[in-house]
Amino acid sequence: MAGSRSSQTYSPGPRRPHVYAANPHSYRPPGAGETDLEQIGVGYLEKLRPLVGQLHNKIDLQPDEPLLQIVVIGYGPNNYGPEAWLLEYRVEQQQVGAAANYLQTHVLRPRFTQIYPPGKHEAHTIVEVRFPNNLQVVPLLGLLQQNDPRIAKLRGSDPRFAKVLETIERGQANKANPEDSADFMRALLPLLAGKAAFIEGTLGETVGFRWVVPPEEPIERAKQEPGKDTDRPPDAPTLRRKPNPNP
Repeated sequence: MAGSRSSQTYSPGPRRPHVYAANPHSYRPPGAGETDLEQIGVGYLEKLRPLVGQLHNKIDLQPDEPLLQIVVIGYGPNNYGPEAWLLEYRVEQQQVGAAANYLQTHVLRPRFTQIYPPGKHEAHTIVEVRFPNNLQVVPLLGLLQQNDPRIAKLRGSDPRFAKVLETIERGQANKANPEDSADFMRALLPLLAGKAAFIEGTLGETVGFRWVVPPEEPIERAKQEPGKDTDRPPDAPTLRRKPNPNP
């Protein structure tokens, strides 16, 4: 997934072995991803096309602002370690005929940007993706650098949290204890979110994905249409929150 980058694309970290297409010498457009990541991006693109095609009014977007962003997190092969990519889908609109208020909307191929790991000599710290990217709120890393009172209070409330913050400040966030880091974020997110809803999850190379704060979803079973998912075993993997047997 560590493909070629455009001048607008951050190119961090040691490059892991390529996953070549059928012709590794063929031209790959700037900002494209490697074959496996490209498949994910194109899969979403095919789902978006018919939906975006129904948009005929003027879309109020800033220049180069994406309509949709997707963050892909995973682990690279051959001990490459964790990595994160940002997929951005932009659109273009054209006037159809003489009707100035009727536009034809096309979604473009996604742009791929690797946002983790950092460069070889750069600090390992918090990676934050904001949408839209012109939000005026101070990002989390900025709050840490400013010693925001809310964070300072958390630092003094638990020695584990103080240690997590120390590793972040040293640029060694990748060495922080994962469980302590998750607990720190669990304590911090309500302070940052205020009345807004939020979710939190963790992803490990061996244990996979798990919710820390899952989405608020109805747990009642949806009515199934005949022939749909009738063979799904009851213990099949799911991201849906399971009810607590011991409330």
